[in-house]
Amino acid sequence: MKRRSFLKLSAGLVGTSLLSGCAGLFASYRSDLATTSALDNAQFTPQVWLGEQFWGNRLQDWQRVGNELQCTREGKDFEARTVSLLTRQLNNSLQSGRIKATVRNLTPGENGFCGFLLGVGKGELTAKGAALAQRAGGVNGGIIAAFDSGGKLSFRQFDDENKALKFETINRELFNLKQYQDGAKITLDCHLDPIDSEHFDIRLVATDADTAQELGFALLHKVPAEQLQGGISLLSSSEPLVAGARWGFSDIETGGAKITQNNSNTLGPVVGCMYTVNKNILKLTCQLMPVDTQVLAKLRLEYQREGQQQWQLGATAPIEDGFVARFRLSNWDYLNAYKYRVVDPKKPDTALYSGIVAADPQISKEFTIALYSCIIPTSKSLDNTHYTPLIAKEREIGRYTKDNILFPHTELVENAAYHQPDMFVFCGDQYYETYPTRYGRHTPDAKLDTLYKWYLWYWAFADSIKDKPTIILADDHDVLQGNLWGDGGENSELPKEEDGGFKWDKDLIRMVYRIQHGHNPDPYDPTPIKYDIPVAYAAFEYGGISFAIVEDRKFKTPPDYKVNKLATTGELLGQRQESFLKAWQSMHPGKPKVCITASMWGSPQTDENGEALIDYDSNGYPADGRTRAVKLVSEANALVIAGDQHLGLLAYQGINRFDDGSLFFAGPASAAFWQRWFEPKVALTNQRNNDMNTGDFTDSFGNKMRVLAAANPKITHTEFARQNNTWGKFLADRELKSEGYGIIKVNHQAKHYQLECWEWSTNPATGKQFAGWPYIKPF
Repeated sequence: MKRRSFLKLSAGLVGTSLLSGCAGLFASYRSDLATTSALDNAQFTPQVWLGEQFWGNRLQDWQRVGNELQCTREGKDFEARTVSLLTRQLNNSLQSGRIKATVRNLTPGENGFCGFLLGVGKGELTAKGAALAQRAGGVNGGIIAAFDSGGKLSFRQFDDENKALKFETINRELFNLKQYQDGAKITLDCHLDPIDSEHFDIRLVATDADTAQELGFALLHKVPAEQLQGGISLLSSSEPLVAGARWGFSDIETGGAKITQNNSNTLGPVVGCMYTVNKNILKLTCQLMPVDTQVLAKLRLEYQREGQQQWQLGATAPIEDGFVARFRLSNWDYLNAYKYRVVDPKKPDTALYSGIVAADPQISKEFTIALYSCIIPTSKSLDNTHYTPLIAKEREIGRYTKDNILFPHTELVENAAYHQPDMFVFCGDQYYETYPTRYGRHTPDAKLDTLYKWYLWYWAFADSIKDKPTIILADDHDVLQGNLWGDGGENSELPKEEDGGFKWDKDLIRMVYRIQHGHNPDPYDPTPIKYDIPVAYAAFEYGGISFAIVEDRKFKTPPDYKVNKLATTGELLGQRQESFLKAWQSMHPGKPKVCITASMWGSPQTDENGEALIDYDSNGYPADGRTRAVKLVSEANALVIAGDQHLGLLAYQGINRFDDGSLFFAGPASAAFWQRWFEPKVALTNQRNNDMNTGDFTDSFGNKMRVLAAANPKITHTEFARQNNTWGKFLADRELKSEGYGIIKVNHQAKHYQLECWEWSTNPATGKQFAGWPYIKPF
């Protein structure tokens, strides 16, 4: 830096300490300690996907035009739109680092600021977790090296939980770029310089991008080294609580040993693949980021048996709405394993994604199923500007800590992988409408908003599911409803969920089923319901097991609050699915049977007083439809596995007695906000293991069941209710909840099922399951 630059600097130091002035003087003469190289030089046609190096928050708030990442969101309450540099992280070394980008105000005359967000997660979060930082500052949020629309350089807070939207300046010096014209291209050059064993200086230099003339300089002196660890993001923002400027970034470069480069963290153009095998039918879907489908319109699936040299052509499929390609092969060699890859037919030598289609093991081994449901990426929505514990026992949850950023669910996924599952089953609520961000279902961006949440699910589980068959059921939150009484699509035009039907744009609903169900086995009867909404109920055979998939929301009768709840009549599964289950009873003779559904067919919940809780959303309603369904699976001698309850539960659903129906296993929520309890007020008969929370129970709709185990929250319902002054049953503190996954082992030799229920953080090699598990049931 030339001496005249320091003269500009020193003019801004009037009234500051001598130490600060000296630091600025020394820093102004400091040479560049790190060289930089470009992240990405590709030129894109205008599209939402920013490239494999980047993750935009939110998906709909950014686009890429050529080499420039452009923020498209400028409205009020959309501060701090961010793009994470996925392959770059600040490590804990005392070495230099550097980040550069060319920036411009895309809305000259509008106020706001842009820059680099440094140290997201403070080293506590994974690169994927740190990538979610947006809108509001908070614990471990980092530091913004900023440039604003008035031509000022500064450093701003993004780590103050109590002033989440203030973005307060943390150095007293504001440096004006007198020659700056709003909207001109400026190169921001941010240097991280170690100055002693515990501190860094952050230098921010602004130059004219066209002439390379230096226009200004700012310094943040003696930053604790611990603050400069974690994620790096680009940031575009208006001023707080008002509409304002939005910014573009191009020519993004990084360098120096302080910045770790990990190219394995890239994402796209393919997010992942999942598949099912049903004898000689392979179905596989390939999920892409929002690419330009005029440039990449089709994909080709190829496969190769071990030892073969040539790849065999599977099929070619278009990229459909939802950026998904669906493949179906009807002559599959299911007894052998094959590698697969997905390619662009125009570039056939480069695999966009690859995996393994496992061989159907038949009865050669104990078959293991991993059971997941109900998965939020953050404990609290990132659009909330302040987190208030609802009860005294609940801990304060820092915004960018592991207590709040649950994504990518590393411990959950790794602990489940220990069991070496042969199949994965996701029983619904793969995402929720307001996690990690606000509702988007009613906006023009509803599809992109839904995909933003879906991509987080896929990103977390892609490595698990790419090599093993996976069954997915979409539940109510997947179609963006708190509750769903599908009623075959009837009354979808009416406003309330209780009216029945699907409440949001039907093209959006069809997209959801396309991306979530497109790889599932062929439906038993593919006739769509009203509004051309597809169905997914099906039978298939795999691992020597006869499976049925049932949709217990899609045909369900809406509630009738005027009729005595013990005397209501209606549909749970509907006549079509009841006929299917009747036919399934005679399919695949001699094989153990497992029915996959979204929720328990009963209402095993108690209120804060230990009485049966009334919940019309539960599948205890309507009672007659529920009992017909239970009778059908019981006549098939089937085990039923489900999710949805946010309460790990094991119960026989009764027909005439408490234990004359099928055994149901509802796995625990993997990560959820709403809590449920089974804590009867009085001791029930036929308790198991002297556990008060087991025994013969009659729910609020008169349905009988025998509860064998319940993984209740770690705080009792009575204690929760005593402290809770809200209408909901929300808990953000994971230490008060009981979350995790289920494991179902089908042992063909011993002819029994072994049901297991694990907490997400428990090491399955050494730890114990939730009380009441494991449980063994003969076929």
